[in-house]
Amino acid sequence: MKKILALLSICLVAGCLGGYSPESRFYNLQALKAGETQALANKAVNVGVDDVILPDYLDRPQIMVFENNSPQMKASENDRWGDGLAAMIQRVLVDDITAYLPNSQVKAKVQLAEKFGFLVEVQIVKMDFVWDDEAVLEAWWYISDAKGKTLKQQKFYATQKVGENFDEFVEAESKMLAEMSRDIVKALIKM
Repeated sequence: MKKILALLSICLVAGCLGGYSPESRFYNLQALKAGETQALANKAVNVGVDDVILPDYLDRPQIMVFENNSPQMKASENDRWGDGLAAMIQRVLVDDITAYLPNSQVKAKVQLAEKFGFLVEVQIVKMDFVWDDEAVLEAWWYISDAKGKTLKQQKFYATQKVGENFDEFVEAESKMLAEMSRDIVKALIKM
């Protein structure tokens, strides 16, 4: 019995010492910073941002990368989102819409019974990139009134050049989310 315990101890120590796992890196999408944009209107509206809908391939902690414009994608095990991607996008949209409409009340919808003057819904279709090429953000956004009637729906598509690191990808996606927020606010202003 002592020999078996000694052998197991040696195996455990060898396993702990012999393996190396690279440290994980965590990324967060960034909202517009103070001074990066001007308000688009002084209009005061009550806006809710609903849960963001993601395709299954994005609904994971790992960041997805396409290789050389091929249909093959890879999950980066060491480069991950700092929070759930849908929740992070929702927070960024709330902050960006608030930056463009500073006199408005804009918040994430967290309860089914919450009522807003307008409700923004976003469905992400594509949010990925190819190394040393471009990042893509493709989405549909919808604005509904307090009764749930869809007032406006629009497709958003944008690209940004990126290099060969995840920082550039996250920065590009953050900028494209700000562009989409601006389009949403322009539609809200007209309502």
